[in-house]
Amino acid sequence: MAVAVWAQQFRDIPDTLAIRPDLRTRMQALLATHELPVLVTEGGERRADRRPILAALFDGDLTLDQAIAETERRLSRETSPHRANNRVFATGWARRLIHTHTAVFYCWAVLEHLLAAGESRCFVPHSPTESATSACSRLLAGRDHDATGLRDRLIEVYVAKQPSRAPLIPNHPHCTHVIAPLPQR
Repeated sequence: MAVAVWAQQFRDIPDTLAIRPDLRTRMQALLATHELPVLVTEGGERRADRRPILAALFDGDLTLDQAIAETERRLSRETSPHRANNRVFATGWARRLIHTHTAVFYCWAVLEHLLAAGESRCFVPHSPTESATSACSRLLAGRDHDATGLRDRLIEVYVAKQPSRAPLIPNHPHCTHVIAPLPQR
């Protein structure tokens, strides 16, 4: 029996998706049916223009850097109703958008996969590239968690835009943690 491959940190997501069509399919379905509203994507067709970029990234047709460049081109600051807002368009805005949305959809797909398989617990692996002092490292990494609770928190924060003090994955725009199944013992 083949062992399933799971990302252990953000940078593993593209390689994992290259060999996990089931996760790609779940991510594409979530992308097609759920909006992650952010100011950068407001106005005109900006939200619609973001979807094919993420879809191509998830399918492996674009690299992370290509998706960032395409985001900067198709969702340029000049076409945004928030173009004068330097907080919305802070340096690295496109990288943060692509990184965060990729992490959200990957983690959400993993959680949905685990829950559909009858698994109630999930695991957050340590990420060597994440600060040991971040809330996600201190409170979530290296431990198992309630899968439904993390999924619901992810939806509340990223889809419903409800603020929460409870840590989640991803916990911030540069979060390198991901969700995985419980380690085999």
